[in-house]
Amino acid sequence: MAIATDLHTRPLTESLDPATLRLIDTDIHNDLPSLQELRPFLAREWHPYLDNGGPKFAARYYANTGSGRMDDAVREEDGLCAGDPDWTIGQLMVKYRIDLGVLTGGLTGAISVDHNARFLAALASAYNDWTLEKWVRPYGCFKGSILVTPQDAAAAAREIHRLGDDPGMVQVLLASAARIPYGNVCYWPLYEAAVQYDLPVAIHVGAEGTGIANPPTGVGYPSTYLEFHTDHSQTMMAHCVSLVTEGVFERFPTLKFAFIEGGVCWAPYVMGRLDRLYPQLKAETPWLKRPPSEYIISNCYFSTQPIEEPDDHKQLLQLLAMLHAEKTVVFASDYPHWDFDNPILAFAHFPKELKCRVFVENALEMYGPRLLAPSAR
Repeated sequence: MAIATDLHTRPLTESLDPATLRLIDTDIHNDLPSLQELRPFLAREWHPYLDNGGPKFAARYYANTGSGRMDDAVREEDGLCAGDPDWTIGQLMVKYRIDLGVLTGGLTGAISVDHNARFLAALASAYNDWTLEKWVRPYGCFKGSILVTPQDAAAAAREIHRLGDDPGMVQVLLASAARIPYGNVCYWPLYEAAVQYDLPVAIHVGAEGTGIANPPTGVGYPSTYLEFHTDHSQTMMAHCVSLVTEGVFERFPTLKFAFIEGGVCWAPYVMGRLDRLYPQLKAETPWLKRPPSEYIISNCYFSTQPIEEPDDHKQLLQLLAMLHAEKTVVFASDYPHWDFDNPILAFAHFPKELKCRVFVENALEMYGPRLLAPSAR
């Protein structure tokens, strides 16, 4: 039986040796038990928003009629799967032999697509400080994400400047749900700030069709959660094409961009189609200096969850080879959601070298030295 290590139970006080790591999880949804927990971190002028029931966030209309979370992981005291760090360490980090985990929380959609950007920017700052104090600094196994408001790129840039040097934060996080594709120049101040601190930018699915965001699909709104969940990759594809064709990676050549919880097998299709069309249409994008697929391979990362699992594992390995997964794919469990990927079982058919890259080495390259650095300032 696995046991907790000092890394799991104590603050990280010195840099880790990467050779000792077995597994890095890039998508852990720690729960915020109540918005009231953010009150000490939130500027006083916004406290009325927490009174009388708190703000009303836009919610998706699709109910998961199966299991919405890992029911065997629920903590009896609060009814949450990941509301307590020590509980989460036991249920996830120790049980599945995960050394480091990047927290993605549960407010990403609300912060990214709701209407009142000024309040949301203040709430994001409070949430980021709460994450550092409760989860990151006391525990060596957790790192945080800087949650920002993409609908107000100037405010997002200010938040990145505020926390960009904090060793407890390893990426900038926003929802894949959006009003405008993420290659558009309106977001470039956000990217400029992220590059300044060598922080990857990650987008995460889940809030499509809510708030100010566009519908979840290119043809409108699905009828069921099955349809909604299957269509997740559509927004990822659109943002990926936008980032490449708008020239984001020419303007910011060191920017690393991660697509979290959107699957991976759509990416080879996008790469192939872009490269097929580019020679005939490149006059529209004179700022591009390389074939589109090269920007994806050099600047983009894709999390495994929810990994496509055909009956013939060779087919998946072929698609991963087309994506250059040894450079571009990182492990994500998506804990504690219903479609959690068990790293001990789900990747048993991966060759050893590919598993090492996906489980550890690619994440080290994406996040850089701060992933291994002490989180206490």
